[in-house]
Amino acid sequence: MDAESLRDTLLFISGELDVSMMNEPHPFPPVDKWDFTQHYPFRGSYPSNRRSVYLMTTRLNALPFFVTFDGADRNASTPKRDSSVTTIQSLYLLNDEFVHQQATKFAERLLREQSDDSARLYRAFELTLGRAPAENELAMADHYFQQLREQLISSSLPADQQERLVWESFARVLFRLNEFLYVD
Repeated sequence: MDAESLRDTLLFISGELDVSMMNEPHPFPPVDKWDFTQHYPFRGSYPSNRRSVYLMTTRLNALPFFVTFDGADRNASTPKRDSSVTTIQSLYLLNDEFVHQQATKFAERLLREQSDDSARLYRAFELTLGRAPAENELAMADHYFQQLREQLISSSLPADQQERLVWESFARVLFRLNEFLYVD
């Protein structure tokens, strides 16, 4: 997926995507507050859960997500994009706050919508990969959940937080699968 589609997909499956159309401009600072110069350029950022097409485009201050995943060059017409596979992309999916937030929201969505592990697992696969899990994937997921739950038992966290952590962790696993990242 291209950078914009990947971002929008993470927001969509987590239930956080705002599909409303942008009707107002970004809250740019009032003119009397402008103190931008060549050496102190505007670096404002306006986080949003709207589709990526509505994000503010800055030339000097590209968002790391778009740089990492081959987003369009904001300084030039981009009829064709580069397509790369780098270790930085994998590390980004492992460590970035945005990805972790979407994993948390996705886990909360699964816990809210489904009442047991089996139903949650099927729903997670359906939303991320567009298919049901195979038998061997069910067995691996069961083993994964069992190991995580055993590790979390010794923690002092309440049971509901432990369960959310288990599903957050599994969401991050799904987000890094080639089958999720590449559309055939």
